[in-house]
Amino acid sequence: MLILAIETTGPLASAALYDDGMVSCVKNSSDFSHLQECVPMIKALLEEEEVDPSQLDAVAVSCGPGSFTGIRIGMATAKGLAQVWNKPIIEVPTLESFAWADMPYTQSTLICPVFDARRSQVYAAAFRRTYGLEDSCCVPPTVKVPEVRTIVPEGAYALDEYLQLLQDAAWDGDTLFFLGDGSRRFEEQIRQALEAPCCGEGPAIELEFASDDDYLQKADSVARLAAKLFEEGMLKDCFSARPNYLRAAEPDRKKGRS
Repeated sequence: MLILAIETTGPLASAALYDDGMVSCVKNSSDFSHLQECVPMIKALLEEEEVDPSQLDAVAVSCGPGSFTGIRIGMATAKGLAQVWNKPIIEVPTLESFAWADMPYTQSTLICPVFDARRSQVYAAAFRRTYGLEDSCCVPPTVKVPEVRTIVPEGAYALDEYLQLLQDAAWDGDTLFFLGDGSRRFEEQIRQALEAPCCGEGPAIELEFASDDDYLQKADSVARLAAKLFEEGMLKDCFSARPNYLRAAEPDRKKGRS
């Protein structure tokens, strides 16, 4: 299985190749330079890995939520390449992709991606990653494969609403691991709300915030989730693929009022 994955929903664009479990990834270093750098970055990645587009099984794209402009650039790029190369598209949920990062998550890790959605909201969700045994005849039975469960569904939440959902869902001994630009923007509020619950109520939990290298969305995580979606047959074409904004863009919202 050979999949090209595109990530443009955050400040840094990236691209990755998934090749039967191995992932190679490149990213740009300039914030929100997606329009100028996305396609050249993909071209350089394919050349470096000596992959011809005809060899690809699919083009995956991080479909949102995130930066509205970034989502549009990534989706337009994926659609254009898929149409030219005659390849299917895999829509990859951006928030869930964090659960597929190459991170030492355990079953006691509640993976909490949070984006600053403006207008007093966050785009957020929560996931738990566990491991089962691979039963494929092509894979040794001792190989563990990730299983990701949605604990808090993706949505546009008020921050306090989201944090209450986390507190309700957490188990005693859990580590709530925060990622995304909202983990930086709202760290103080998150700590105030969850480190000392009122009157000692709530589960005994620990908080952890991703490092500077890991807190933003990346195409390698998108590629890993894309491989699972590919196996499940979750494929679209360049005409049916759609972004997932979670709420209307500001101009569309204002238009709906008129």
